[in-house]
Amino acid sequence: MCDSRTSICIQFASTDVLQVLFRFFAPFRLMKDVSRGSFEERMAAYRHNRSMRSHLPACMLRWAASCSIAVLLTAYFDALGGGAAAPGMPSVFVLLAAACATFIACGVCVLFITAYVYFYLAHNDL
Repeated sequence: MCDSRTSICIQFASTDVLQVLFRFFAPFRLMKDVSRGSFEERMAAYRHNRSMRSHLPACMLRWAASCSIAVLLTAYFDALGGGAAAPGMPSVFVLLAAACATFIACGVCVLFITAYVYFYLAHNDL
């Protein structure tokens, strides 16, 4: 329940949205740490990770779709920002295109790491 101060309500709502987005895009929140504990605990964690690997392709699809949308946005913002607002100053659209391109680079890294973990868990049996 929110107080009469609306800034607190907005802060809680934005925190909830960020948590939902993190859970939607974070593939490794389901995994357990296999580097801690006794041998039996590590093996149990590895078996758990192997059983949870089926969730990784869905997460990879989410990241691929997000990167595809970011590619479209990058091209759109780049077309809009063709002429700079002032000499020597990039326009806002060029900065938005650069931000989308940075997201694409990070998304491709997440895709490669997630694919590696998926194939590792699928083909390595301990």
